[in-house]
Amino acid sequence: MKKYLIAIVLIIVSIYACLTFTFAINGYPGFIQDSTCFLPTAYFINHFHQLINPLYDAGLDPINHRFLFYPPLFPCVVALINSLMPEFYNNMQVSLAIIDLMSLIILIVAVYIYTIKRKVNASFILCFLVILWLFALFSFYGVQEGRPEVLCKFFISCFLLNNVYQSKRFCNFNNGVLVTLNMITSPVSTFYLILITAGLLFYRNEFKLKPILQTALGFMVIAGVFTIFYPYHIIDLIQALRQHSKNVIVNRYSTNSLKTFINFYITYTYAPFLIFNFLIPVIYVARILVRKKMIIALGLLAVLSILVAYFSFRDMPMNYNMLVLSPVFFFVLFVMITKQFKGDKRSIQFKIVPLAIAFILLVNATGFIRRSLLFYNTQDEIKITYNNFRAEFLRVASQTNKGKKVGITFSLWPYCLDHYKNITLNQTDTSIQYLMVQQLYSGATEPPPLKDYKLIKNNFITKHPKLGKLPLGNTYPWFQTATYERK
Repeated sequence: MKKYLIAIVLIIVSIYACLTFTFAINGYPGFIQDSTCFLPTAYFINHFHQLINPLYDAGLDPINHRFLFYPPLFPCVVALINSLMPEFYNNMQVSLAIIDLMSLIILIVAVYIYTIKRKVNASFILCFLVILWLFALFSFYGVQEGRPEVLCKFFISCFLLNNVYQSKRFCNFNNGVLVTLNMITSPVSTFYLILITAGLLFYRNEFKLKPILQTALGFMVIAGVFTIFYPYHIIDLIQALRQHSKNVIVNRYSTNSLKTFINFYITYTYAPFLIFNFLIPVIYVARILVRKKMIIALGLLAVLSILVAYFSFRDMPMNYNMLVLSPVFFFVLFVMITKQFKGDKRSIQFKIVPLAIAFILLVNATGFIRRSLLFYNTQDEIKITYNNFRAEFLRVASQTNKGKKVGITFSLWPYCLDHYKNITLNQTDTSIQYLMVQQLYSGATEPPPLKDYKLIKNNFITKHPKLGKLPLGNTYPWFQTATYERK
């Protein structure tokens, strides 16, 4: 039975990989807004050998546009992967798909090693739940398009594999390495990994001098290498990180309402029931720690939960600060599934818990299923491809007066980077002569009236994407735009 289960998993993951790369090559799904903060830097690394982002510098360096508001590893890794493939408009999408897929595969390998170590016996019920688990997992990947959390999830998956395999000589050292790699990718998820690392040391009764020094050594090795090769002064990065954190966390406008919470944590389009995937593993781990009377580890779990809640709920659209831990809580969900088959099969828990987990995973899976259906149900004659948009952009750019710019919305930048001096994503920029507004993510079937602009061309699609009579979204997920000219 186990061989059949492995074969099924390999087939499903292979199909997912084919779909993922098909999506990426077609520029689907379109980048979210935050992509403009990070990914253009990869382009400037490869084309100008500079760690800069003229499209967004968080207001920290408006003259030289140095990339300072975040650690630089994410755009550097994307630039490296891009340099290994032919250059084309969606190469960054493909690079992210590669990172995402590797993260998912490493997580599955960690789960597989866990099943061997724990001698988990395969059954038809387990097989069914594993298939559901996989489809639910797919919904939590390919979500954070263009943010550093894509790379952080890769390191967190490696962290899980390292601690499941648990090499006696290198486990703690590797933990230190992975924490530091995470640190030079995204500060927030680094806080999570530090707490998890400390919790594991207490849980394994290894919070002693040697394991701590081994972990610290791994941390210092990567930190030292980073300090040597970082192109700017470290103090500039630290000061910029502090200023940026004040702007986006401490002083950021908060959208804290019940409706917004439901939208981003329960009915979220990409990963429904997101909040339950976090709460259930936390409660499960807390019960184990209470039963084993591991008070310090329990305290660290409480601090971790508070931190995740703070960074995720401070402003609801920042749910990526919870999504980044998806490898961890999906691993724990898998552990929960396997544990159910070792208890008393006559107990109510044995009957209810698998059903509850199956229901949550089934709801999770709708995110990936919807994304796939939306792609294949909008492949018709009215679809506007990225090449169509590119041709339209070049036409508009050729008509733009000297010293003036073309304003574009946030999913369009990959197709305009060779004209980066003549574009802006800031719609309040007074140098804008033409404005190209993408229909994607707008939820509108008609171009909205804009003050100080007149509509000169409308490529919006009024048709709603559907599967039969079932709506899949408000708008087609492609590159149709409305072009405006300043009055």
